[in-house]
Amino acid sequence: MAQLPPICRFLVALSLAFCFCAPAAADLYATGGGIGAPSGLWTVNPLNGASLLVWNLPGIQLNNGGLAYDEATDTLYATGSEVSDPGTSRLFVIDRATGAIASFPAMSGFIDLTSGGLAIHPLTGVMYATGGYNDGVTAHQSTGLFTIDKQTGQASLIGFAGGNCCAGDFGLMLNGLGFRADGTLFANGWALGGPSYPDPTVSHLFTVDLTSGAATNIGANDVALGRPLKYSGLAFAADGTRLRMGRLDAASGALYWVAPATRAANPRATAGLPCGGGPIHFGVDGGLVFVPEPSFAAMLTAGVLALAGARRRARSGS
Repeated sequence: MAQLPPICRFLVALSLAFCFCAPAAADLYATGGGIGAPSGLWTVNPLNGASLLVWNLPGIQLNNGGLAYDEATDTLYATGSEVSDPGTSRLFVIDRATGAIASFPAMSGFIDLTSGGLAIHPLTGVMYATGGYNDGVTAHQSTGLFTIDKQTGQASLIGFAGGNCCAGDFGLMLNGLGFRADGTLFANGWALGGPSYPDPTVSHLFTVDLTSGAATNIGANDVALGRPLKYSGLAFAADGTRLRMGRLDAASGALYWVAPATRAANPRATAGLPCGGGPIHFGVDGGLVFVPEPSFAAMLTAGVLALAGARRRARSGS
């Protein structure tokens, strides 16, 4: 850096200071139905729920699957199935810049991740998913927690959120997944029955044990509008606020927020209209994830260093 011109050294130092002091902004992405395509990738305004289609995703079904971002490799993952093979679960990679889709090989027929959540541990980088499991004899009533190998796309069962009918609480159905910054895994979901779930139509918030898959009920979301949050995606903002997709009414979806210290969900709306100004195409079942974008300071640093390198090459070539 000592070989850089003084103005370049100043700009690099200034931009590095911004990099350490100011976090980069993050875009909120969602998956679900496209426009004229079975699936789409959307961005969502986290302040008012307004949505914008980024890419139609032809040939795949992501309407009910999860969405996760790996910051270490700048990779956006989704779970779902191919339209031509709807009963087979797969892991997909979505290129945010081009909309290109890369499909991993099919998962085991015992595993159903076409509906469920997806999240990557912020400290270990391990990918987790929720979904159904059938051992070839019977289907377990509670959803399973899985790890997914990011190299092969194959899922491995850890354990189940709860038990089967009809002793105690049973049929715990976990869908949207999101990690808090400390590595605690949260899930949206509901239950078929049991003393902790007197009303199976109400959505609940859970934490999930990463070693056993067992779910701990935090409580109801205080929202009772059909399936508002039971199947929804879940994402954590930088300040710890949980953002979740849900249904506002019979015709419209919504983005809900849950403050860090509570479990009550509140819809975010614009000008008195349903979030997004009307029905939103990703509905209530799609995945939801924040993707950090390069900060201005980081881009400035890269630009200054590139300019300095070009000047050095020009001088050496003259």
